[in-house]
Amino acid sequence: MHLGDGMDWISRDQWTDRARENTDAHRLASGRDGYLDRYGDWIVWSGGQAPRVEVLRGELLGHFGFAPRGYLGRELVRKASEQRPAELLAGEEPGKIVVRENGFSYEVEPASGYSSGLFLDQRLNRHWVAALGSKRMLNLFAYTCSFTVCAAAGGAETCSVDAAKRVLGCGRENLQRNGIDPADGHRFLADDAVKVVPRLAKRGETFDLIVLDPPTFGRADGRVFRIEKDLSGLVRDCFEILAPGGWLLVSANYAEWDARDLRAVCEESLGGARFAIEAGQLPAEIPHGAVSWRLRKSGPE
Repeated sequence: MHLGDGMDWISRDQWTDRARENTDAHRLASGRDGYLDRYGDWIVWSGGQAPRVEVLRGELLGHFGFAPRGYLGRELVRKASEQRPAELLAGEEPGKIVVRENGFSYEVEPASGYSSGLFLDQRLNRHWVAALGSKRMLNLFAYTCSFTVCAAAGGAETCSVDAAKRVLGCGRENLQRNGIDPADGHRFLADDAVKVVPRLAKRGETFDLIVLDPPTFGRADGRVFRIEKDLSGLVRDCFEILAPGGWLLVSANYAEWDARDLRAVCEESLGGARFAIEAGQLPAEIPHGAVSWRLRKSGPE
Protein backbone atom coordinates (compact mmCIF):
# COMPACT_ATOMS: atom_id res chain seq x y z
CA MET A 1 0.00 0.00 0.00
CA HIS A 2 1.74 3.16 -1.17
CA LEU A 3 0.74 6.17 0.88
CA GLY A 4 2.07 9.62 1.65
CA ASP A 5 5.74 10.60 1.60
CA GLY A 6 6.70 7.64 -0.63
CA MET A 7 6.12 5.05 2.10
CA ASP A 8 5.10 1.46 1.43
CA TRP A 9 2.76 0.54 4.28
CA ILE A 10 1.42 -2.81 5.43
CA SER A 11 -2.11 -3.51 4.30
CA ARG A 12 -5.22 -3.35 6.45
CA ASP A 13 -5.39 -7.15 6.26
CA GLN A 14 -1.84 -7.41 7.62
CA TRP A 15 -2.74 -5.01 10.43
CA THR A 16 -5.76 -7.16 11.26
CA ASP A 17 -3.66 -10.32 11.12
CA ARG A 18 -1.18 -8.89 13.63
CA ALA A 19 -4.03 -8.01 15.99
CA ARG A 20 -5.53 -11.48 15.60
CA GLU A 21 -2.13 -12.99 16.46
CA ASN A 22 -1.94 -10.83 19.60
CA THR A 23 1.06 -8.96 18.16
CA ASP A 24 1.64 -5.24 18.68
CA ALA A 25 5.35 -5.06 17.80
CA HIS A 26 6.02 -5.19 14.05
CA ARG A 27 7.10 -3.26 10.95
CA LEU A 28 4.54 -0.71 9.74
CA ALA A 29 6.10 0.78 6.64
CA SER A 30 9.25 1.01 4.55
CA GLY A 31 10.50 3.74 2.26
CA ARG A 32 13.55 4.74 0.24
CA ASP A 33 15.12 6.47 3.21
CA GLY A 34 14.12 4.24 6.12
CA TYR A 35 11.40 2.28 7.86
CA LEU A 36 8.76 2.64 10.54
CA ASP A 37 8.26 0.14 13.37
CA ARG A 38 5.53 -0.20 15.96
CA TYR A 39 6.20 -1.02 19.61
CA GLY A 40 2.85 -1.11 21.34
CA ASP A 41 1.51 2.45 21.42
CA TRP A 42 4.75 3.97 20.07
CA ILE A 43 6.23 4.16 16.59
CA VAL A 44 9.91 4.52 15.70
CA TRP A 45 11.27 5.88 12.44
CA SER A 46 14.77 4.61 11.49
CA GLY A 47 16.63 6.16 8.59
CA GLY A 48 17.12 9.57 7.00
CA GLN A 49 14.90 12.56 7.59
CA ALA A 50 11.74 11.38 9.36
CA PRO A 51 8.37 11.83 7.65
CA ARG A 52 6.31 14.68 9.07
CA VAL A 53 4.50 13.67 12.24
CA GLU A 54 1.23 15.18 11.04
CA VAL A 55 1.40 13.04 7.88
CA LEU A 56 2.10 9.89 9.89
CA ARG A 57 -0.68 10.71 12.32
CA GLY A 58 -3.20 11.11 9.50
CA GLU A 59 -2.14 7.91 7.71
CA LEU A 60 -2.24 5.81 10.88
CA LEU A 61 -5.65 7.08 11.90
CA GLY A 62 -7.14 6.91 8.44
CA HIS A 63 -6.01 3.42 7.53
CA PHE A 64 -5.73 1.60 10.84
CA GLY A 65 -7.58 3.74 13.39
CA PHE A 66 -4.33 3.83 15.36
CA ALA A 67 -3.30 6.85 17.42
CA PRO A 68 0.24 6.40 18.82
CA ARG A 69 1.13 7.87 22.19
CA GLY A 70 4.56 8.86 20.91
CA TYR A 71 6.64 9.29 17.75
CA LEU A 72 10.39 8.60 17.81
CA GLY A 73 13.10 9.01 15.18
CA ARG A 74 16.69 7.83 14.84
CA GLU A 75 19.37 8.08 12.18
CA LEU A 76 20.75 4.70 11.11
CA VAL A 77 24.48 4.02 11.18
CA ARG A 78 26.40 1.03 9.81
CA LYS A 79 27.80 -0.14 13.16
CA ALA A 80 25.34 -1.16 15.86
CA SER A 81 27.83 -0.04 18.51
CA GLU A 82 27.61 3.52 17.18
CA GLN A 83 23.80 3.67 17.05
CA ARG A 84 22.44 6.60 19.04
CA PRO A 85 19.12 6.47 20.90
CA ALA A 86 16.01 7.64 19.10
CA GLU A 87 14.77 11.17 19.77
CA LEU A 88 11.20 12.03 20.68
CA LEU A 89 9.50 13.75 17.75
CA ALA A 90 6.08 14.17 19.36
CA GLY A 91 3.95 12.76 22.17
CA GLU A 92 5.16 10.88 25.24
CA GLU A 93 8.50 9.26 26.01
CA PRO A 94 8.04 5.47 26.17
CA GLY A 95 10.77 4.41 28.57
CA LYS A 96 10.56 0.64 29.06
CA ILE A 97 7.30 -0.96 27.95
CA VAL A 98 5.93 -4.46 27.45
CA VAL A 99 4.86 -5.52 23.96
CA ARG A 100 3.15 -8.63 22.66
CA GLU A 101 4.18 -10.96 19.83
CA ASN A 102 2.18 -14.08 18.98
CA GLY A 103 0.74 -13.96 22.47
CA PHE A 104 4.10 -13.72 24.28
CA SER A 105 5.14 -10.67 26.30
CA TYR A 106 8.55 -8.99 26.03
CA GLU A 107 10.00 -5.89 27.65
CA VAL A 108 11.45 -3.42 25.15
CA GLU A 109 12.90 0.08 25.19
CA PRO A 110 11.85 1.65 21.86
CA ALA A 111 14.14 4.67 22.16
CA SER A 112 17.30 2.69 22.94
CA GLY A 113 18.58 2.54 19.37
CA TYR A 114 19.51 -0.66 17.56
CA SER A 115 18.97 -2.86 20.61
CA SER A 116 15.37 -2.27 21.58
CA GLY A 117 15.11 -5.70 23.24
CA LEU A 118 13.30 -7.50 20.41
CA PHE A 119 14.43 -7.91 16.80
CA LEU A 120 11.23 -7.67 14.76
CA ASP A 121 12.64 -9.46 11.72
CA GLN A 122 12.75 -12.72 13.71
CA ARG A 123 9.00 -12.84 14.42
CA LEU A 124 8.24 -15.81 12.15
CA ASN A 125 11.31 -17.75 13.24
CA ARG A 126 10.22 -17.31 16.87
CA HIS A 127 6.76 -18.58 15.91
CA TRP A 128 8.40 -21.64 14.31
CA VAL A 129 10.37 -22.32 17.49
CA ALA A 130 7.22 -22.00 19.61
CA ALA A 131 5.43 -24.58 17.45
CA LEU A 132 8.35 -27.01 17.19
CA GLY A 133 7.91 -28.76 20.53
CA SER A 134 11.62 -29.23 21.26
CA LYS A 135 12.75 -30.94 24.46
CA ARG A 136 16.23 -29.40 24.98
CA MET A 137 17.13 -26.07 23.45
CA LEU A 138 20.43 -24.16 23.28
CA ASN A 139 20.17 -20.44 22.53
CA LEU A 140 23.50 -18.87 21.55
CA PHE A 141 23.93 -15.09 21.57
CA ALA A 142 20.59 -15.21 23.36
CA TYR A 143 20.26 -11.46 23.95
CA THR A 144 16.99 -10.98 25.93
CA CYS A 145 16.01 -14.63 25.40
CA SER A 146 12.96 -14.23 23.16
CA PHE A 147 13.72 -17.53 21.40
CA THR A 148 14.15 -19.11 24.83
CA VAL A 149 10.70 -17.93 25.88
CA CYS A 150 9.16 -19.55 22.78
CA ALA A 151 10.89 -22.89 23.35
CA ALA A 152 10.29 -22.93 27.12
CA ALA A 153 6.60 -22.21 26.66
CA GLY A 154 6.38 -25.50 24.75
CA GLY A 155 7.99 -27.40 27.62
CA ALA A 156 11.66 -27.36 26.58
CA GLU A 157 14.57 -27.27 28.98
CA THR A 158 16.81 -24.43 27.84
CA CYS A 159 20.34 -23.10 28.03
CA SER A 160 20.78 -19.43 27.06
CA VAL A 161 24.27 -18.05 26.41
CA ASP A 162 25.28 -14.41 26.00
CA ALA A 163 28.42 -12.48 26.89
CA ALA A 164 26.34 -9.69 28.49
CA LYS A 165 25.09 -10.59 31.96
CA ARG A 166 22.66 -7.65 31.89
CA VAL A 167 20.67 -8.89 28.89
CA LEU A 168 20.44 -12.38 30.39
CA GLY A 169 18.85 -10.72 33.42
CA CYS A 170 16.28 -9.27 31.04
CA GLY A 171 15.87 -12.75 29.64
CA ARG A 172 15.03 -14.19 33.04
CA GLU A 173 12.45 -11.45 33.48
CA ASN A 174 10.96 -12.24 30.08
CA LEU A 175 10.48 -15.86 31.11
CA GLN A 176 8.80 -14.80 34.34
CA ARG A 177 6.66 -12.34 32.40
CA ASN A 178 5.29 -15.29 30.43
CA GLY A 179 4.54 -17.46 33.45
CA ILE A 180 7.74 -19.53 33.18
CA ASP A 181 9.93 -20.14 36.23
CA PRO A 182 13.51 -19.36 35.06
CA ALA A 183 14.89 -21.65 37.78
CA ASP A 184 12.90 -24.67 36.57
CA GLY A 185 15.05 -26.33 33.92
CA HIS A 186 16.56 -23.16 32.46
CA ARG A 187 20.23 -22.16 32.51
CA PHE A 188 21.70 -18.73 31.78
CA LEU A 189 25.41 -18.56 31.01
CA ALA A 190 27.14 -15.17 30.80
CA ASP A 191 29.99 -16.45 28.65
CA ASP A 192 31.56 -16.61 25.21
CA ALA A 193 29.34 -18.79 23.00
CA VAL A 194 32.34 -19.96 20.95
CA LYS A 195 33.94 -21.40 24.11
CA VAL A 196 30.74 -22.74 25.65
CA VAL A 197 29.83 -25.11 22.82
CA PRO A 198 33.01 -27.26 23.08
CA ARG A 199 32.55 -27.46 26.86
CA LEU A 200 29.01 -28.74 26.38
CA ALA A 201 30.32 -31.30 23.90
CA LYS A 202 32.93 -32.49 26.42
CA ARG A 203 30.17 -33.08 28.95
CA GLY A 204 28.24 -35.11 26.40
CA GLU A 205 25.29 -32.72 26.28
CA THR A 206 23.05 -32.73 23.22
CA PHE A 207 20.12 -30.57 22.14
CA ASP A 208 17.30 -31.13 19.70
CA LEU A 209 17.12 -27.39 18.93
CA ILE A 210 19.97 -24.91 18.69
CA VAL A 211 19.41 -21.27 17.78
CA LEU A 212 22.51 -19.52 16.46
CA ASP A 213 21.84 -15.83 15.81
CA PRO A 214 25.21 -14.08 16.23
CA PRO A 215 26.11 -10.42 15.90
CA THR A 216 28.22 -9.33 12.96
CA PHE A 217 30.90 -8.24 15.42
CA GLY A 218 31.27 -8.73 19.15
CA ARG A 219 33.69 -9.05 22.06
CA ALA A 220 33.64 -11.67 24.79
CA ASP A 221 36.23 -12.73 27.35
CA GLY A 222 38.96 -10.75 25.60
CA ARG A 223 38.22 -12.33 22.21
CA VAL A 224 36.71 -10.71 19.12
CA PHE A 225 33.94 -12.49 17.19
CA ARG A 226 33.65 -11.69 13.49
CA ILE A 227 30.83 -13.42 11.69
CA GLU A 228 32.65 -13.80 8.37
CA LYS A 229 35.58 -15.51 10.14
CA ASP A 230 34.02 -17.38 13.05
CA LEU A 231 30.53 -18.50 12.02
CA SER A 232 31.65 -21.50 9.98
CA GLY A 233 33.49 -23.14 12.88
CA LEU A 234 30.65 -22.42 15.27
CA VAL A 235 28.11 -24.05 12.93
CA ARG A 236 30.33 -27.12 12.78
CA ASP A 237 30.69 -27.26 16.58
CA CYS A 238 26.95 -26.82 17.08
CA PHE A 239 26.23 -29.70 14.72
CA GLU A 240 28.34 -31.99 16.91
CA ILE A 241 26.02 -31.46 19.89
CA LEU A 242 22.83 -31.53 17.84
CA ALA A 243 20.80 -34.68 18.42
CA PRO A 244 19.88 -36.80 15.38
CA GLY A 245 16.67 -35.37 13.96
CA GLY A 246 17.32 -32.07 15.73
CA TRP A 247 17.21 -28.60 14.20
CA LEU A 248 19.87 -25.89 13.98
CA LEU A 249 18.53 -22.42 13.14
CA VAL A 250 21.35 -20.24 11.76
CA SER A 251 20.66 -16.55 11.24
CA ALA A 252 22.77 -13.60 10.13
CA ASN A 253 22.23 -9.90 9.56
CA TYR A 254 25.48 -9.15 7.75
CA ALA A 255 25.39 -6.58 4.96
CA GLU A 256 27.88 -8.54 2.83
CA TRP A 257 25.81 -11.75 2.80
CA ASP A 258 22.51 -12.69 1.24
CA ALA A 259 20.65 -15.97 1.82
CA ARG A 260 22.78 -17.81 -0.75
CA ASP A 261 25.99 -16.71 0.95
CA LEU A 262 24.79 -17.90 4.36
CA ARG A 263 23.68 -21.23 2.91
CA ALA A 264 27.11 -21.68 1.32
CA VAL A 265 28.81 -21.02 4.68
CA CYS A 266 26.60 -23.63 6.37
CA GLU A 267 27.07 -26.26 3.68
CA GLU A 268 30.83 -25.77 3.45
CA SER A 269 31.26 -25.97 7.22
CA LEU A 270 29.31 -29.25 7.34
CA GLY A 271 30.99 -30.99 4.44
CA GLY A 272 30.41 -34.74 4.81
CA ALA A 273 27.58 -34.40 7.34
CA ARG A 274 24.10 -35.60 6.43
CA PHE A 275 21.37 -33.00 6.88
CA ALA A 276 18.35 -31.41 5.28
CA ILE A 277 18.13 -27.65 4.83
CA GLU A 278 15.24 -25.26 4.44
CA ALA A 279 14.92 -21.49 4.43
CA GLY A 280 14.01 -19.61 7.59
CA GLN A 281 11.28 -17.01 7.43
CA LEU A 282 11.45 -13.24 7.10
CA PRO A 283 8.21 -11.29 7.57
CA ALA A 284 6.87 -10.06 4.22
CA GLU A 285 6.70 -6.47 5.48
CA ILE A 286 10.47 -6.46 6.17
CA PRO A 287 12.25 -6.57 2.79
CA HIS A 288 15.73 -6.35 4.29
CA GLY A 289 16.49 -8.16 7.53
CA ALA A 290 18.24 -11.20 8.91
CA VAL A 291 18.58 -14.15 6.56
CA SER A 292 18.33 -17.62 8.07
CA TRP A 293 18.42 -21.33 7.33
CA ARG A 294 17.11 -24.33 9.26
CA LEU A 295 19.33 -27.39 9.21
CA ARG A 296 17.98 -30.75 10.33
CA LYS A 297 20.50 -33.40 11.29
CA SER A 298 19.81 -36.76 9.70
CA GLY A 299 18.95 -39.59 12.06
CA PRO A 300 20.23 -43.17 11.89
CA GLU A 301 18.99 -45.15 8.90
